[in-house]
Amino acid sequence: MKYVMNASLVGSRLLALGAVLSLLAATVGSRDALLWAQEGQAGSDPRAAMLRRELRKHIEKMDKLADKLKAPDFAAGKEWFNSPSLSLKRELRGKIVVLDFWTYCCINCIHVLPDLAWLEHRFAGYPVAFVGVHSAKFDNEKVSENIRQAVLRYEIAHPVINDDEMKMWRSIGVRSWPSIALIGPRGNLLLLVSGEGNREVIDAAISSALEFYPAKAFRHDPLPIQLESGKNPLKSPLRFPGKLAVDGPGKRLFISDSNNHRIVVTDLQGKFIESIGSGRIGLRDGGYGLARFNRLQGLAVDGQRLYVADSENHALRVVDLASKTVSTLAGDGVQGRDYTGGGKGAAQRLSTPWDVAVAGDKVYIAMAGTHQIWTYDKEKGILENFSGTGREQNSNSDDRLLAAWAQPSGLSIGGGKLYIADSESSTVRSIDLKSGATSTLVGGEDAEPRNLFAFGDLDGIGQKARLQHDLGVLWLEATARVAVADTYNHRLKLLDPVKKQVTRWIGSGKPGLRDGKGLEAQFSEPSGFALVPGGGKVFIADTNNHAIRIADLRTLEVSTLELEGVPPPLAPLAPRSRRLADLPGTVEVKSRGLKLEPGGAGKLVLKLEIPPKHYYSKSAPSRWQVLASGASPVLLSEASAQGVLGADGSIVIPLEGAVSETSGEVIVEALAYYCDEAGACKVAGVVFKVPVSVGAGGAPEALLEHTFGLKVPDFGGFFKAGKE
Repeated sequence: MKYVMNASLVGSRLLALGAVLSLLAATVGSRDALLWAQEGQAGSDPRAAMLRRELRKHIEKMDKLADKLKAPDFAAGKEWFNSPSLSLKRELRGKIVVLDFWTYCCINCIHVLPDLAWLEHRFAGYPVAFVGVHSAKFDNEKVSENIRQAVLRYEIAHPVINDDEMKMWRSIGVRSWPSIALIGPRGNLLLLVSGEGNREVIDAAISSALEFYPAKAFRHDPLPIQLESGKNPLKSPLRFPGKLAVDGPGKRLFISDSNNHRIVVTDLQGKFIESIGSGRIGLRDGGYGLARFNRLQGLAVDGQRLYVADSENHALRVVDLASKTVSTLAGDGVQGRDYTGGGKGAAQRLSTPWDVAVAGDKVYIAMAGTHQIWTYDKEKGILENFSGTGREQNSNSDDRLLAAWAQPSGLSIGGGKLYIADSESSTVRSIDLKSGATSTLVGGEDAEPRNLFAFGDLDGIGQKARLQHDLGVLWLEATARVAVADTYNHRLKLLDPVKKQVTRWIGSGKPGLRDGKGLEAQFSEPSGFALVPGGGKVFIADTNNHAIRIADLRTLEVSTLELEGVPPPLAPLAPRSRRLADLPGTVEVKSRGLKLEPGGAGKLVLKLEIPPKHYYSKSAPSRWQVLASGASPVLLSEASAQGVLGADGSIVIPLEGAVSETSGEVIVEALAYYCDEAGACKVAGVVFKVPVSVGAGGAPEALLEHTFGLKVPDFGGFFKAGKE
């Protein structure tokens, strides 16, 4: 969490209340218990119910102060993304508004985005609106086009405003990234919480507000969404490539095609060889066509093995280049909170690994999420912290475990040292692999290790030099120098690690896509490197240009790699909620089993009905989805794993059995919003649990039937008395 102390009195009061609520969440049960609750047990978990009751009392108190806690409106004349400009007095009036204060460099802010997507999916159809308030830390993040690229990169689907002067931030009294504020339908502030891990609190607060306020307080008209992803479609087959690796003997270039969730493999001239990964989001092992990643970043070749920092899966993966298979070495898809390690496999959770480097029997991991450097022991399979206390600082020590890092994001090994692009401190730092001593080479402020605002664009020695959120480093053996991707300055810089001197090298410093020599060339947030065999050239991941560039280290001439034959990415799918029918009183049905032949086809037939003289709501979309774990005995067709209710007839869900004999469970959920002829609307859910096995013989089809309305929970407030 990053702090800026400038809170208003109102904001301080709300922040204090938010802190109390966070403490309440901790007292009603451990985080694991709350995670368990939010995965579908909230209706029967007394701890989650207690949290909701306390938030209901809090909202009642805040409503009495509504006139004193009126939320300020957004500043006029600011750039908006995904929508035209919005106002709390117009388009957002009569809605519960969730404000996400974020800045796109911040790893903690990135951790919050999946929670927001989950909440948006959960409250679709309700009078709940989500708005991102982008309040920049770095100068580069104040530029609207760069924010637009971040909105595209993180596939944000709600409106975002460029609050470059931090007017909304100051008016509400925000003090740190990330923070979330809740505004009621009367335009009154209800809640302000800071940090990540508050999804259950926000979920309960929204639900409590929907229950507390009467139906007449809400407006149900949709926001005028105009997604940035629908404007100016990309021509490149890549989307935000992050890191690179080269297999010298095999003459192959590996590209982490991050937003296409795959690794693109080409020859050194850019001709397509193959893709590793299906291109769908997920954590799945197997052959190249079946494996799945989630916004992967760092890559490191080690003989016939390619190590992968699978960032948003919070996992370390490995590709066997000989057998063409992908395996998971650590992580289970859930962000870890461990600062020590010592485990292996799925039991050892990680936190946003961003880069990897290999030396001897160790794989070094830039663990951006915990601000540490970890290692993976290739022989023992154990992962553990190698350096860093977990505090977000630019702090050095002769003892590597007592050092502190600030979102390390790039690694390279050379001359007996591990070089680190420590992005949030805007420094290049190193660890002596023999002694363990850490050092800041350039950037930062040695006397103020907690100062993460010592950034700029200035050549110099040591702390007199300035970088801006550098994401990549590369050891150049021939010259004993380090190439630096000075990402937010849109430059490459050259570092002499002995003299601790860094100089501008390649790139004008203005974002753009232009070939040329030295400082004439242009990049847009370059992030990663790979050295061409022979050491005379370097590949550059030019992230926001969706391109791979080549720099000749002798002439400093920059060209763009012409990709040939790289297949276009799969069309994106709407994300599925971890739980859809997560409502008190949801009907749960244990279905008859399904048995498939190994590799054989099967199907589920879903038949859902609503009571006579009722119709599906037009304003609240009724939906269904299928959930299967990464180790599921079936393979799901993503295109047919979710849909909308309301069409006549049955819903057929095709399945394919795994190759090997196994067993497990598939969950089918449906959530229906339906109304009677008088216009009174109700909501109901159903969950089918289907035992599935793969083996010889059996039944490849199962019928799932249910009529909504047999048991309808009473939610009060909005939907009970709602009108179409």
